[in-house]
Amino acid sequence: MPYPRLLAGLLLTGSLAAGAYAYAQGAGTGAAPMPGPSMAVDTLSMPALLDKLSAQGYRDARSVERKSDKLVEVKATGPDGQRQELYVDARTGEILKVERD
Repeated sequence: MPYPRLLAGLLLTGSLAAGAYAYAQGAGTGAAPMPGPSMAVDTLSMPALLDKLSAQGYRDARSVERKSDKLVEVKATGPDGQRQELYVDARTGEILKVERD
């Protein structure tokens, strides 16, 4: 009967698939697991980030560019009325650096 061979093939295929998934996640290698949707870096939404900047006196943001998952570049008018380029922590909304635009 072909059933024992079929069952053995299915078990082998399932074992290989489970092993490949565990390897891709870094299990057993001492490496950190690969980031997935549940491991995303907590960053502020753009409206929340702009609200934090607005609370500090910045307005008229014309350019908002995410440089990385931790850094956002914003071109806005500063409290002094001058155009400025801000480098902002995407997680906290803290202004890291200010340059005149």
